Amino acid sequence: MRLSELQKLEKTIKGQVLRDDEILECYSVDSSSYKIKPKVVVIPKNLKDIVLVLNFATKRKISVTPRGAGTGLVGSALGDGIILDMKNFDKIKVTKNYVEADAGVLKGSLDKELLKHGKFFGPNPSVGPFCTIGGMIATNASGSRSLKYGSVIDNLLEVTLVTGAGDLIKLPSKTKFSDFVVNVANSIDRSRFPQVSKNSCGYRLDAINNKNDSQKIIAGSEGTLGIVVSAKLKIRKMPQKRSLVILGYDSVALAAHDCQNLIRLHPSALEFVDHTTMKNFKVGFPRATNCLLFIEFDENIKQSIARLNKVSNAKILYKLDNESNIQRWWKYRDSALYYSMKKVLPKESMPHIIEDATVPISRLSELFSIADMIRKKTHARIITYGHVGNGNIHIRIILPNKNKRLIKKIATWFFTRVISLGGTITGEHGDGLARSEFVKMQYGKKTYLAFKKIKQKFDPHNILNQDKIITNKSTIVSKLVL
Repeated sequence: MRLSELQKLEKTIKGQVLRDDEILECYSVDSSSYKIKPKVVVIPKNLKDIVLVLNFATKRKISVTPRGAGTGLVGSALGDGIILDMKNFDKIKVTKNYVEADAGVLKGSLDKELLKHGKFFGPNPSVGPFCTIGGMIATNASGSRSLKYGSVIDNLLEVTLVTGAGDLIKLPSKTKFSDFVVNVANSIDRSRFPQVSKNSCGYRLDAINNKNDSQKIIAGSEGTLGIVVSAKLKIRKMPQKRSLVILGYDSVALAAHDCQNLIRLHPSALEFVDHTTMKNFKVGFPRATNCLLFIEFDENIKQSIARLNKVSNAKILYKLDNESNIQRWWKYRDSALYYSMKKVLPKESMPHIIEDATVPISRLSELFSIADMIRKKTHARIITYGHVGNGNIHIRIILPNKNKRLIKKIATWFFTRVISLGGTITGEHGDGLARSEFVKMQYGKKTYLAFKKIKQKFDPHNILNQDKIITNKSTIVSKLVL
């Protein structure tokens, strides 16, 4: 991109156009293992700026990638064209049953504002204070309490966005976009969509039954269909009380088996951490304890806890009712990624590739077995933790080397088996650079063609976050930095 063109863009918009090499380097990475240096970073000041940038990019056939806080793990916010930083869009308006929040609002800021009203937003990623609402919509974020309160897609009431053609639209609404989305949704083979409670792979056409659902197509779309400007989100009244119980198991298989019974107690969260992770907790455990389950209740607490021993094979290690103690333990769980990264030696690698599979809860034991097979075949170290109540396990593989060919081989083998279990290759982190080339394998040719129709409708010039979700390229290791 010529300097004269950038100078023209600077004069055209009211926001910032950043092209210093140091700034471009900062935006070339996010929380993933990938790196792509953009040509320019634009921080739009208003809605008109977004439209002008899209028009500018369309004329020059340059990609535009929206970016929130850069906390994503699969490179969804990286691109080699224009990075559109949405941080100036930061307004919040709270009403009785919903909140209107701009794309650049930090989840931490939203939580503080909602707390003033005795409310909360259900999805709670472990990086919650630092991620943005736009980013959460882009990946269909979930978190530990999605077991009860759902993912973003279950809480997204309305979304305002600018399409790749520069049109400002609101979904759901009585527009050609809503009609088109519903028509395409009615044409898909719904049996190809995994029967799991969390799924961030591809476009969620399976969640759309009528025009009132059309906004759900944007959840998990990773900025490939439009630049999200703001959203109306469902909020709930803060629970009066909650209790957290820590269960100890001497085997992973037994913990996985118990989950099928534990979810019948209707907990607000059911989480797993393995032995490697729990060793970082500054508390004591019985010597035979091999792994833990965190189970939280925020209603019918006494009755639910009374039934725990009847439906589980665990030992109750801790029962926490004090809010500060509960938060302390959740910080342990939310730090699982940090604990795993501490274990990586300089000669080793830990790519975020197979870290987000979700399977039906009845197949949990098999997912753990697949992870163990990888460990044995590759001599890797495996760290596992995550949202077992949803069948969503984060598998952190620490390889003894930095062999990219091996990484792709592992991913292909792993994803094939996850799909055979009726699962999804990503439950909450999205496709990004790590998994977009496997979306067709997940859904099959017919559904993938439906995805292409959706992409063409919303982004006719193919400028929005190119090669994410819909791609002919293999990006899983090409931009990987180990």
